[in-house]
Amino acid sequence: MSLTPAVRSKIHIARQQLGLDDEAYRAVLARITGQRSSKDLNATQAGRLLQEFERLGWKPKPGGKAKGKPHNFKTLPGEIEVIQAQLTNMGLPWSYADAIAKQMFRVQRVSWLRKPEQLQAILAALHVEQEKRGLLATVEELCKALGIDAPNRLAGLEQLPEGWERQRPILRSLVETLHAVAIDRGVL
Repeated sequence: MSLTPAVRSKIHIARQQLGLDDEAYRAVLARITGQRSSKDLNATQAGRLLQEFERLGWKPKPGGKAKGKPHNFKTLPGEIEVIQAQLTNMGLPWSYADAIAKQMFRVQRVSWLRKPEQLQAILAALHVEQEKRGLLATVEELCKALGIDAPNRLAGLEQLPEGWERQRPILRSLVETLHAVAIDRGVL
C-alpha cells in the first residue's frame, strides 16, 4: 500500500528543513528503511524515517493533534482523552485508532465504542504500538553506536525473521543482545 500524499509531503518537508541534499537524504532513507525512494516506503518505514528526522533535529509542526478527532469527543468516556494523547504522541491520526476498533470489535469508529473495556483494549493496543516503536528506536540507536546499519549485520543475528521490526519479543532480545555487544566493545 503506498503512502498518502500527506505523509510523503511530511517526509519532503522534513528533508528540506534538515537541509539534506539528495545524496544525504538517500543515505538516511537507505539506512533507516532499506529503500532508495520514498515512493517505495510502507507506513511503518515512513514512520521510522520521520522518527529519524526528528532525532536529527526536525521539529514537526507545533501543536500537532491527532487528525480526525471524533465530533462527539466530549460526550465519550474519559479513556478517549488518553487515546488522543497516545495518538498525538506517536503522530498518528484518529483513523489509526478507528482501524484498531474495526479489527478488534468490527466497529468502524473508535468514537462508536461505548463500553469502557473496549476503550481500554484500544489503549492497550496503542501502548503495544508505542512500546514497539520505542524498542525499535533503541535497536537503531544501538546499531548506530556499534557502527552497523541493521542488527542483521552483526555476527549471529544474520537470520532475523521477516517482520522482526514488529515483534516485541524479538525487539526486546535484540536490545539486550546489542546492549551487551556495545558494552563488550566498550561503545557504551
